[in-house]
Amino acid sequence: MSKQPTSRRVSDAFTPEVVTQLIQSADKWGKDYAKAPDGVFGSVATVRTGSVTLQSDEIDLEFSIPFDDDLNPNEGEVVAYNLTDSTINQIKYHAPITVEAGYKGDTDVVFSGYVSKVSTSYSGADKATTIKMLDDIATHTVESLSFAAGSKASYILRQLLSKTGLPIAVFKVQEDYTYKDAQTVDGDLMQAIKTQADACNISVYVCKGKIYARNLKDGDDLHFLATADTGLINSPEPFEEEQTVNNTTRTVNGYRLTMLLQHRLYTGGIVQVQAQGVNGSYRVRSGTHTFNSTDCTTEVEVVA
Repeated sequence: MSKQPTSRRVSDAFTPEVVTQLIQSADKWGKDYAKAPDGVFGSVATVRTGSVTLQSDEIDLEFSIPFDDDLNPNEGEVVAYNLTDSTINQIKYHAPITVEAGYKGDTDVVFSGYVSKVSTSYSGADKATTIKMLDDIATHTVESLSFAAGSKASYILRQLLSKTGLPIAVFKVQEDYTYKDAQTVDGDLMQAIKTQADACNISVYVCKGKIYARNLKDGDDLHFLATADTGLINSPEPFEEEQTVNNTTRTVNGYRLTMLLQHRLYTGGIVQVQAQGVNGSYRVRSGTHTFNSTDCTTEVEVVA
């Protein structure tokens, strides 16, 4: 399938100064990334679902993929241009789907979930097929699970997570609570999981098709240094907010970062940040990977 030009307008997101910075970053990553790239600074993406494989070096491809530290389903979106009707018909509702992205020679999965909707529209010469995706758990309800008096919140939580239909990658509680009375769980599975997760002082979230149950402070060391040389765009934007858990209020401080697309950044990952006024270790709690013909970025919120 040949790659077709489109009528989409170029974004104004990159100023001349930012473009210069990005080119310098790409040069420092190695010669392979500087060779007349097809995408933004050599960026590439591959979408796989069923028997269909869509590659950005063959067709115009876009995506927006959010991620965060709770069990509310994140809806990603892929837009593929000028697919044949035969290819579109092979993209099935509720079929597993993965998105890989990065740069030539350095890619990894940034999304794993299932197809929630497929639609096709026309705009001028373009035929755009939009694929909606969810990183959701398999079931949202639970029927009358009973737990004896003296049960611990961690035990109940593990039993509830086994009902999600997803593998558990990490299970590590921060605290635990022992229930004096017998407990019954019935109805909304995600709310029940949140209740027990709060009792254990941890977050539960889906990342790349797996369940993580842990405090974000027990994240994964990504061995990644976010600087201008590795794709950090502009200065980190500080933020402060209050969170209340189990009637306890605490202040959360962090930064919003924008980088060239970086598949290594995901929820719970620990990253080193070096920029003007910022030098320390932070944990990723949420973000969005964006890929299109003009922008290839990862925006994240990191907290201390």
